[in-house]
Amino acid sequence: NDLAGIGHHAAVPRMDHGKVQQRWLAVPTCLTLVAAVWVGTVSGQEARYIEPIPWEKEHFGRIIGLGYPELGLELDIARAEMRTIDSSPCVVSNIVSFDVDDEYAFNIDETVELTLTYAPAHTTASTFMILWEQNGGEGHGVVEVTPEPGPTLRQVTVDLERARFAGLGAQQTDLAIGARRGLVALCDIAIERSGTTKAAEAFGRLQLSVVAEDGGRSVPARVGIYDATGRAPLPAEGAIAVNRFTDKIRRHWLNRRTMWPSANRQAFYSDGTYAAQLPVGPYELVVTRGPEYRAYHGRFEVRREETTGVTVTPERYENLPARGWYSGDSHVHLAREHVDDLAVWSQMAAEDIHVANLLEMGNIAGTYFRQPAWGKDGLFERDGYALVSGQEDPRTGHRGHTIHWNVAQQRHVDASAFYQYEQVFEQTRRQGAITGYAHFGSLFNGRRGLALDVPFGLVDFIEVLQGGRLTTDIWYGFLNLGYRVLPAAGADYPYFGPTLPGVERTFVNIDGAFSAESWFESFRRGRTYVTNGPFLELTVNGRGMGEQLRVERGSSLTIHAEARLNPDIEALNRLEAVVLGDVIAREAAAGHDRVELTRHLTADRSMWIAVRAYGEHEEPWYTTVAHSAPIYVIVDDEPTWKVEAVRALVEEQLAHLAQLLSEPIDPAEDLESFATRDALIRQWDNQRPKIERRVEEARARYLRLLDTLRDNSAVP
Repeated sequence: NDLAGIGHHAAVPRMDHGKVQQRWLAVPTCLTLVAAVWVGTVSGQEARYIEPIPWEKEHFGRIIGLGYPELGLELDIARAEMRTIDSSPCVVSNIVSFDVDDEYAFNIDETVELTLTYAPAHTTASTFMILWEQNGGEGHGVVEVTPEPGPTLRQVTVDLERARFAGLGAQQTDLAIGARRGLVALCDIAIERSGTTKAAEAFGRLQLSVVAEDGGRSVPARVGIYDATGRAPLPAEGAIAVNRFTDKIRRHWLNRRTMWPSANRQAFYSDGTYAAQLPVGPYELVVTRGPEYRAYHGRFEVRREETTGVTVTPERYENLPARGWYSGDSHVHLAREHVDDLAVWSQMAAEDIHVANLLEMGNIAGTYFRQPAWGKDGLFERDGYALVSGQEDPRTGHRGHTIHWNVAQQRHVDASAFYQYEQVFEQTRRQGAITGYAHFGSLFNGRRGLALDVPFGLVDFIEVLQGGRLTTDIWYGFLNLGYRVLPAAGADYPYFGPTLPGVERTFVNIDGAFSAESWFESFRRGRTYVTNGPFLELTVNGRGMGEQLRVERGSSLTIHAEARLNPDIEALNRLEAVVLGDVIAREAAAGHDRVELTRHLTADRSMWIAVRAYGEHEEPWYTTVAHSAPIYVIVDDEPTWKVEAVRALVEEQLAHLAQLLSEPIDPAEDLESFATRDALIRQWDNQRPKIERRVEEARARYLRLLDTLRDNSAVP
């Protein structure tokens, strides 16, 4: 027997597993509302909606209304209530998660028949999904059901192929039923095993070692082990147990944005040594250490009552630290039990993340993903990898989510000032923190917050790369107004997909020895780029990212750039040079994993210059991409604005300021609205007069900027 963990998954495919049969049950219905369940936890620990549902069903130990069930449907909030329909207790929710009794089925590999009874008249979802733990592949199965209208109860029977039921979902659940939009009214559920699981009869031992290139030191790594059917044995105790929300997990499901050379996409973390008892037979082995390393993909054999020793030395594709480049993740939510939490450190080191910004997350009601200390007291550095306390706080659905790195002391304002973000910005910046906006600056109405905070000089960066998507329009807009805002990238673990730390990352170039402090200082200077794959280099007349080049009008400029991409991640497609938001040169990779670009310009105006690189994978929900911070070319002391765009850009920011005041508060836009709903509405009304005064100050600054531009150039 080996130990179960809890994992996560990629995007949900449609109806590609299992079989569905539906039939009518001729039962008249009536409706009686029973007390609605609606509670949340604001203990500093649990950021999900979790509500036990008093609904007893044979072969199910627990039934839960649960946000982020991690089985294939990433809804943040489950709204659950019990109703009486035709004298029977029914649960009405957008997600319900189920724990199958271990005595009935645990760690199996067989088809299980699931029968649901639902009430069409009370099901508002146009479709709903049945999701379950599955052996092989991505580790989860899904069937999508289209409910048929009618006044009677409806029954649907689904074959859950290769069901596992090892408690790998959130809160150790095994299957979930839910809808992306609308509610499902479930009135009964039943499962029946086929009983075809074959127990292993003979075992051997695996002893795995992952060692550094010098051969003498064990190094953490992400590991996948699969038998001939694609089934991943449950990780042994030697696998690192890390937090996902408040679940201690050893098993991770890998989304499609995560580098992995196998069709089987379940993995665990090892500190460099791993031992397990396995059934005899051939196995597939995958070991990775982040994008600077080639992925190891091999095989081994386990023989009866023998120990199979396997040693893997990950091969470097690139050695960026040798050239001063060190990666970081701008946005990780992992609670630490203590400062030197070796489980958290090992996960970051396994992903080769040199600076992990561990963000305590706040809302108007409290904070989650607690950090044990702040500033130097909260810093843990070992072997070139650092854990640093930071905060994503304040954050609301009305004016965006903010990030504060390297915070000397946490600053969480109470509810009575929560909408007044400037209080936190000013306090953390006095400590020396680096501050910015998360989620492209657009999600959760971040455009409004940026419009208000950027003109006061409070925003160092915008998180422009996340969730497999590069979004630059907001960032380019501020650059073209002359504001020097940097790009950042982060995974937002355990949200966004879900994902693993480092799937998007921020590289920073450091002079001299690495330290967390030198990483932050070099980022502040703009020596940075963001990526989920490609590596970048950029110079203009020998100056690097973030630097300023002063020249006379008419001077010659030479842009030289290079991009490289580990072929285990993706094939490289092209490299582009961007000036004031416009692509002015493009070079195709032509089948190579490295491409160079050189372009000569005449400095006829001040400008910012950057580069971006793309892999072959380019879709709205997932693009392999990298983008540099700008180099600023100053001509005759003119600002680096894009003159012809200024009027429209100022008008855009003024419109966002107006929306901040005119749009009503929608508590549903807050991810923890189960805990924040009432306070958000009440406090906005209380704080609005102060926000109005701040908005007027920001408007005046934009208008002064426009006046300055009119005085110094021909603004259209």
